[in-house]
Amino acid sequence: MTRLIDALKDFETTANKVSNETELQSLFERLAPVFLYGGYINVRNDYKVYIRTVEFYFHSEKENGIHDPIVYHRNGRDLEEVPYFPLMFLHAHSSGFDISFESEIGEYRASALIRSYEIIANDGSYLKWEKVDDSKDAKSMFRKYTDYRYNTQSTYLYTLLNGFPLGNSNDIKWVDSPRESRINPGKTRQNVFLSKSELEYKPIEGRKCERKWSFTREEYV
Repeated sequence: MTRLIDALKDFETTANKVSNETELQSLFERLAPVFLYGGYINVRNDYKVYIRTVEFYFHSEKENGIHDPIVYHRNGRDLEEVPYFPLMFLHAHSSGFDISFESEIGEYRASALIRSYEIIANDGSYLKWEKVDDSKDAKSMFRKYTDYRYNTQSTYLYTLLNGFPLGNSNDIKWVDSPRESRINPGKTRQNVFLSKSELEYKPIEGRKCERKWSFTREEYV
C-alpha cells in the first residue's frame, strides 16, 4: 500500500485536473483505504489513534470550481485570505480534527475529518469516551477496556492531540503501517446539509448533502 504522504501527493497531481464531482469521488475512493488501513497517529508513544471513519472535504477557491462551503479552513470564512496548510498538517476546529492536504498551486482546500476512531494505549487497552457513572451530572472521560471499543466523535481527541512542541520535535505523527484493505461504499457525511450559498455555509434544514464522501472500515484493529 502507498504511504499516506505519497498518496496525498498523487491526489494533488490528479486533483488539479479534476473537472467534476464524479472524478473527485473516484479520487476519494482511492484515498480512503490509505487513511483507514494504511497506518495510525502515534501520540508520544503513549497512544495509537486508528481512523475508523474518514470524511473528506474539498473546496475550490476558484469561482467555477467545486465548492464545499462547510469547509472551515478557506478564504472568507474567518479570515479574508487564509494561508494554505502543507500536506498532512493536523487542523483542530469546532468539529474535531482534520488531516489537511490542501494545494496552493491547485487553489483548493482538502481535508480528511477523523469522524470515528480507535485509541489503543501502550498497554494494549482500548480507550472509550463515556460517563464515569449513570448519574445525571456524571463527568465524561476516556476509560480503559481490555475488549474492543471505538469512539464516534472527533472532538474527544482534544484530550490527546494537544501539547504541541514549539521546537523542532514532532511527537504526534502519522506512522505508515499498512494492513489488508478493501473498499467500502461511500456514504453521505454526518450533519452536512445543502447550502443556500456556495461560498457561505447556510444549511437548508432537512436537505442533506448527497456527496458520498464518508468511508468506514468495518474490521477491528
